[in-house]
Amino acid sequence: DDGRLTDGQGRTVDFRNTLIIMTSNLGGEILAGQEDGHDSAEVRGPVMEIVRQAFRPEFLNRLDEIILFHRLFPEHMGGIVDIQL
Repeated sequence: DDGRLTDGQGRTVDFRNTLIIMTSNLGGEILAGQEDGHDSAEVRGPVMEIVRQAFRPEFLNRLDEIILFHRLFPEHMGGIVDIQL
């Protein structure tokens, strides 16, 4: 709440003006089952229900925003592979 992080060894670090990005595969099976051309906003409700089942409300209430990314389609994956090689 006051912009500090204390690690396991008791060291305190200034965390003001820090952006923390967390990722998860929760709800991935719902997105994977979506038909081509459908917007991920259509499945936000069911995915968020899975998230609420996995994390305590005390944790979720500390997050400013939860972003549901669009799923990758096969035509996108080839471009990603090309970049990584």
